[in-house]
Amino acid sequence: MVNNLYAVWIKIDEALPWIEMKGVYQTKREARRAAREFLRKTGIKVVAIPDGKSQIKALATIKHS
Repeated sequence: MVNNLYAVWIKIDEALPWIEMKGVYQTKREARRAAREFLRKTGIKVVAIPDGKSQIKALATIKHS
């Protein structure tokens, strides 16, 4: 009998690549639960970019606590 393991991939924006979360899960339900928990704990910060200044390199920063 073959046991499937599931990984969770998250896509934030079309311009950014898929991000694979750490860990593997025995069932799809466990994987979905882990993804929901990750997204619940994720912090998003929106910052102002001054005009006429040099370009910044980071498109997005995500901090997971």
